[in-house]
Amino acid sequence: MVKATINQEHYACSVTNGSHDIIVDEPLELGGTHKGFAPKGLLMASLASCVAITLRMYADRKEWPIDKIEVEVNIDTENGETIFLEEITCTGVLNEEQKIRLEEIATKCPVSKILAAGHEIRSKVL
Repeated sequence: MVKATINQEHYACSVTNGSHDIIVDEPLELGGTHKGFAPKGLLMASLASCVAITLRMYADRKEWPIDKIEVEVNIDTENGETIFLEEITCTGVLNEEQKIRLEEIATKCPVSKILAAGHEIRSKVL
């Protein structure tokens, strides 16, 4: 469960999962106060961090010598469809076969799977 609460300050939302709190906001140029990630940026952060964590788990299990994993995510639109572009940089010694395998594993992180599949959103105003 995640809960977002917004009062009258444009557009800063406090978000909690019961254990951790963050601020989500819009940038100044969109009328926000720029106190935190914009919603779309938070979505990209969720994908980037999930991919990084998944790759770290896999590399550790395989005992591959990777010191650092960086995942940069951007969003683009092609033919009216949203595309998530991931650039993954691994600091360490990897051969081409390992790099290809990591690209495959990146698509298996839970957030990647959610974003790649169609889902229904049901809203109810109480």
